[in-house]
Amino acid sequence: MMPDDMDVLSVEFKVNLLKPAQTSKLIAIGKVLQSGKTLTICEGYVYDESQTKLIAKMTATMIAIIKGR
Repeated sequence: MMPDDMDVLSVEFKVNLLKPAQTSKLIAIGKVLQSGKTLTICEGYVYDESQTKLIAKMTATMIAIIKGR
């Protein structure tokens, strides 16, 4: 969702590790909650292979800056 001529940096990043990963495969799903001119709010979820157990959750605020600054 960020323009090609921009770099992306983390402003804030939080990860909640909820359960041990007792599975042979992890499924990760990312969502953009709000995309503004500069800041973008995202969430990520990690599930077991059956997608029934939530293993971890991430919330992040990203900022777009002009490349080379």
